[in-house]
Amino acid sequence: IRRVEVATGAVSTLAGSGARGSADGVGGAAEFYRPAGIALSPDGSALFVADNSNHKIRRVEVATGAVTTLAGSGTSGSADGVGEAAEFDSPVEVAISADGSTLLVSSNGGLRQVCVAAPPPPPSFAPIVVPPSTLGADLAKTWGDASLPQGMVTFLVGDDRERIESVSKNLLCIRSVFFRTMFGIGMKERDAAEVTVLETDLASFTALVDYLLSDKFDLGEEEGRAQRALDLRELAQMYQVPRLELLCAQALQESVAPATAVPLLEAAHTMGDGRLLAQCRRYVADHAAEVRASGGVEQLRDFGVAKGLLGDALDQVAELQKGALRSHS
Repeated sequence: IRRVEVATGAVSTLAGSGARGSADGVGGAAEFYRPAGIALSPDGSALFVADNSNHKIRRVEVATGAVTTLAGSGTSGSADGVGEAAEFDSPVEVAISADGSTLLVSSNGGLRQVCVAAPPPPPSFAPIVVPPSTLGADLAKTWGDASLPQGMVTFLVGDDRERIESVSKNLLCIRSVFFRTMFGIGMKERDAAEVTVLETDLASFTALVDYLLSDKFDLGEEEGRAQRALDLRELAQMYQVPRLELLCAQALQESVAPATAVPLLEAAHTMGDGRLLAQCRRYVADHAAEVRASGGVEQLRDFGVAKGLLGDALDQVAELQKGALRSHS
């Protein structure tokens, strides 16, 4: 088995002594007898060789040149079996599945299948662990810290400047790094009676303030819960409240369902949340019919993005939009 460096054309022997034989071994200690077709594993770590006149399938580790026999007794035949209990008749070509779990071997005995390894199990999505509340310890920080601002602030929220009245500045500061900076010494907001907050809505910002003052976390009714969790998580990130962010992430993980999986997929891509993205992809792959029936596809702002994210695992996603359109025609 020879290796050619594409950039330089340099040729080296990866495995094989040059003499006919069937010995396993490393590099030049291994032997082949008329090696024919080869296939490279998806990760590039292993070559699979149709060792034609040995009637075997051999494996070569690319990094070391170590050669082992994956399947085949060395006797021409067509018996099925595991490892050396199986037989091939002059295997010629070999191909590997996209996940690297299966080889297809062409030989005089027809097309044979060889299991390289069990396919990887679906990813498991362990529950997100939220740490205990720090409210009590945070409140203790208000004692004796002269750098904390005094007084109250009223927030004017959103385009309509809806009001959240008389919120303690020092409590905000001990609970959020963002507010500690905003109301810090030398900042204009330190003595301000009112602060304008744009690009959010009253309900979401009220939920943020409620959590900061009391640790209360309530997303309300089940309908719309996922979107409220998304909105509140965005605020938790902005105002640097990590425990609240985890609570929202936990709620989102629990919200993946037929009607929410595809919209959450799109949101996870926008947020860069790989964990939620993978969970949604798996859910849609496993529950395609339910997702189609739920009308979740109709909630997408950009179906093209979602389709691209699902990739080959969801060829049927193209049918989701068609199904949604047909249901209205």
